[in-house]
Amino acid sequence: MLQQSDFHHYGLATPIYTHFTSPIRRYADIIVHRLLAACIGADATYPSLLDKKASTALCYNLNYRNRQAQYAGRASVALHTHLFFR
Repeated sequence: MLQQSDFHHYGLATPIYTHFTSPIRRYADIIVHRLLAACIGADATYPSLLDKKASTALCYNLNYRNRQAQYAGRASVALHTHLFFR
């Protein structure tokens, strides 16, 4: 649901870019692998991933939860630093 120009990678100077790692690492990476498989017809197990609105909502939720996990990690470091110096 984004414009193709939003997929560029400034640092690599490439017009279209995606990045994912091993699907055992993160749920977001599993979703990318499933979506790619559905797009090329290699797997029909998750046809709902081809629904743009559902995929957009899923990506929003994944990004939200990732941010919340980062905030929780930072808060944990701050708390333990405070407790250490207390």
